[in-house]
Amino acid sequence: MKVREPLTLEVADLAIGGKALGRDDGRVVFVDRGLPGDRITARVIKSKKSFAEAKLVSIDTPSPERIAARCVHVNQCGGCRMQELPYERQLFHKHKQVGEALRHLGGIAEAIVHPIVPAPSAWNYRNKMEFSFMPQANGPAVLGLHERGTFDKVFAVRECHLTTPLVVEILKLTQAFAAEHRWPAYHPSRHEGVARFLMVRHLEHTDACAVHLIATSRELHGLEDWARAVRAISPTVQTVTLGINTTRSNVAFMEQEHVLEGSGVITERLLGLDFEVVGNAFLQTNSAQAEQLYSAAIAAARLAGDEQVLDLYCGAGTLTLLFARVAREAIGVENVAPAIERAERNARINHLPNARFVCGDSRAVLRQWARGEREGAVKPDVVVVDPPRAGLHPRVVARVAELRPRRVVYVSCNPATMARDLKDFAALGFPLAEVTPYDMFPHTPHIECVARLERTES
Repeated sequence: MKVREPLTLEVADLAIGGKALGRDDGRVVFVDRGLPGDRITARVIKSKKSFAEAKLVSIDTPSPERIAARCVHVNQCGGCRMQELPYERQLFHKHKQVGEALRHLGGIAEAIVHPIVPAPSAWNYRNKMEFSFMPQANGPAVLGLHERGTFDKVFAVRECHLTTPLVVEILKLTQAFAAEHRWPAYHPSRHEGVARFLMVRHLEHTDACAVHLIATSRELHGLEDWARAVRAISPTVQTVTLGINTTRSNVAFMEQEHVLEGSGVITERLLGLDFEVVGNAFLQTNSAQAEQLYSAAIAAARLAGDEQVLDLYCGAGTLTLLFARVAREAIGVENVAPAIERAERNARINHLPNARFVCGDSRAVLRQWARGEREGAVKPDVVVVDPPRAGLHPRVVARVAELRPRRVVYVSCNPATMARDLKDFAALGFPLAEVTPYDMFPHTPHIECVARLERTES
């Protein structure tokens, strides 16, 4: 099979990450699009001895499972690439992927994988959306989402069924305002222009909405008029801010945040606790499913009430504070200083003095505690880890094992790196007891899991 040679194959399965899987001449072929049962033509873009990567050319015979897409942008957008698969079949494939990751990447042949927990709602569940500005050769800048598989192509979004109608209304107002006032859009490779991102949060449980425009400077004509117009859309819109980002990184991050309307802060309520949310704050983007995920993490810890819990990668302290309600003490570790400040404020808001927070990289903090180089060393009964998609550094796994907790609760957003880390934990005396997948993001390939690891006596 030569590189760039078109081939015809049948999609047999879906890989972790949502790519279609087929076989050609005994090799696995990963295709950027396709559903199980599709007969497709694809063009190979990378060829190796045991696998190839390909781009979809055409769907020649659709799978009998395929259904009509709800969104008009299905062929452009990389977001809900699984929306043409019935929801119950999405759940089937996601559950299957977790088991396969544990077997093939974790070496755990007989893992107890409980049935996947479906999202309470398959549509309009996202409480946060990020849209990008992109300059055009002729005409005003485009504001929308990136085309599938690109970083420098954006299409103007007309509808989105993952978020709420209010978010789409704010997007459309901003699209029209930016076009009328000729806002210069930032280009991610030429590094010129001003307007970069529009980030909108509409929280499910409190119905609070915050709108954040991210730009390289304040040099946008009519900025204050835009902010007032957005605020006037609905009383639900409680704050509008301008975030400044002068870096070359194409990420919706704010180096500075300036309040244009309102207080700059909104609040979400999860499992009876209040959490303040600002522009850069991390919050699970599906509030209803987050409550089920967090409840499962607390249940997996099997607390009696007198334990000390260590929560690594705690962010703004969501899980730490939920554990503090049912444990003697909960300690959160996070390397982002503003997140720690927000976590401490959330602890005061919720009257949880038995929660404390440590600012620092988890690997470094654990090493310093082990060597006696940092005060406040812990001897936790339970360790909770909720790492980014890259998973845990092997030294973090080793340091956690050295603490000898009774159990470890692993909250994961990537089954592949979770499986790798569980293999390392098992080698250090913490084998997997059980894992439950959660569908946090319907119609996308993403999967969340809660795993319980129990320390062996040996």
